[in-house]
Amino acid sequence: MFIGQTVHDFGRIDEKKGAVKHDFILRNDGQAPLELQRVTCANRSVITRWSRTPIAPGQTARLEVTYNPAGHSGDFSILIDVLSSASSEATALVIKGSVKPNPNAPKQPMADFSPDQWTFDFGKIKEEDGFAMHVFRIKNTGTAPLNISHVQSSCGCAEPEWTRTPIPVGGIGDVVITYDPTDRPGPFRKNITVYSDAKGGRHKLTITGEVIAKARSQKILFPDTIGRIGTQQRRFDFYLLREREIASQEVWIENLSDEDVRLSFSHLPAYVHVDAPRLLAPHKAERIKVTVDAKAIHSKGRTEGYLVWKSEDAKGREIASREIPVAVNVVDDFSTLSQADKDAGPALSLSATVIDFSAKKGATKQQLTITNTGHAPLVFHSITCDASWVKVSGNKKKELRPRESMTLTFALKDKAYKGATELYIVCNDPQGPVRIVRIKAE
Repeated sequence: MFIGQTVHDFGRIDEKKGAVKHDFILRNDGQAPLELQRVTCANRSVITRWSRTPIAPGQTARLEVTYNPAGHSGDFSILIDVLSSASSEATALVIKGSVKPNPNAPKQPMADFSPDQWTFDFGKIKEEDGFAMHVFRIKNTGTAPLNISHVQSSCGCAEPEWTRTPIPVGGIGDVVITYDPTDRPGPFRKNITVYSDAKGGRHKLTITGEVIAKARSQKILFPDTIGRIGTQQRRFDFYLLREREIASQEVWIENLSDEDVRLSFSHLPAYVHVDAPRLLAPHKAERIKVTVDAKAIHSKGRTEGYLVWKSEDAKGREIASREIPVAVNVVDDFSTLSQADKDAGPALSLSATVIDFSAKKGATKQQLTITNTGHAPLVFHSITCDASWVKVSGNKKKELRPRESMTLTFALKDKAYKGATELYIVCNDPQGPVRIVRIKAE
């Protein structure tokens, strides 16, 4: 399914003139009939209509969206989810605009989002205990039923589920978060964004805690080898680093052979420093430490460089040499902002967190809509995907005004390719400056 325009701006709407309509044009770019299975929107002021007749390959169809501004005033940006036979993931459409209020109109009832807590701390959880779950209890303290349209996690490790039916006035619904600690030792902090028709529209819940790693066998502890050296990981990713901040990662390595092995590291980027033993005795395990300095990067956004790891035997003969990626996401320093400042800032919203080419056989194109649902300009420091098998095109703007959106198109260069990669978005959203979209072709 291809939608040339996924965002429609109604502009300035006069409440007194009533409802406004727009038709989104959908095209079937696949090889089989396309069926629109469900179109949903949490906002009760939106009505959608579409044909239940399957769309033949190469043909188009219309999705009619009607917005009733009665009882509303000011800016609005509303998400509409379209689920089709083309993908297991919903495609997001956006309508936006600004309503000029009718001073004589009666005040309309509205839902209000009131969770029992905004942040939940799991404390220390053991990796071997498996999934950890928490239920946020959401009370509707408003004057109209509360509808949750969808819930989005900042990481695939936190899986959300939520009450799909309207929560009545005074009633309570659930947002259930299941966290997977597998291979994620150490402290964690994950944001969960809840979209609804309640006052404010977008609300953030947070889970925190610390994963205590389980004891591992050698095979699990060292999933990769470089020559005769077993290592815990083959790359170093620093998910979030503020300007002028320094951070380190330590990993275990072990000489799996019966002879001494010499180690050396060269071609280090200016922002990288490595502390490691020069000689590893047979079957000896030690740590290496990689440190990155954001001051040496001089720009915000995602930076990826490489260092060269080389191992030699006791006579100086090379055993192995490998380039090790070191990636850093440098973000703005939001530590001095109050919660009110953050709420008044920009807010990035994604139509999906997974682009799955494998969900529909023959699909070669997918789309992603990025919307600024906040109150200040959203600045993109970088939007990057390094995989050679997928092409990312579209209007990559450097800045989105409040309520403004842009759409990216993902196209497979090699239809036979199977694998996964990520799109990294680094921006100035104080409540989510780094966002990851997983791309799958499996």
